[in-house]
Amino acid sequence: MACEGCWNKHTWSFDKKNLFLVDELFDEISNTSGIDGVTFTGGEPFIQAKNLMQLAYRIKSELNLTLQIFTGFELKELNKRYQKELLLLADIVVAGRFDSSKPNNNQRVYQFANEKWQFNNTDVEVEIDGRGEVILTGYPTDKLIDNIREAIK
Repeated sequence: MACEGCWNKHTWSFDKKNLFLVDELFDEISNTSGIDGVTFTGGEPFIQAKNLMQLAYRIKSELNLTLQIFTGFELKELNKRYQKELLLLADIVVAGRFDSSKPNNNQRVYQFANEKWQFNNTDVEVEIDGRGEVILTGYPTDKLIDNIREAIK
């Protein structure tokens, strides 16, 4: 998708750097305490829909966790078999290309039937990895983004 202003540009590469088996990722998720759900974000999750569908199925059926997916695709573009199957497993899908000129208003939120999780568009998860890379997932305000940029200078 290569959306302008994306915070996760390091995930765009198709180079095979860190390959994981579905079972390995599932084990890591199942051994993580205190979580209510899992979020698939980008790069672009639906480019690897077959493997993520297998992981999502196990997350839902064995762990009963919620599943949120951020995608740059519109829902109508997701018409391949595994893309459709992955969509059926999601509780919330945030779809559409990111537009940095209106970062909180250009994507559509689809909440599917799951009463235990209500969507909140003020939620933001900030992850800083061992190399100091910052990954934002959710709906950060412009002020939060500016503060993070200032803090990591």
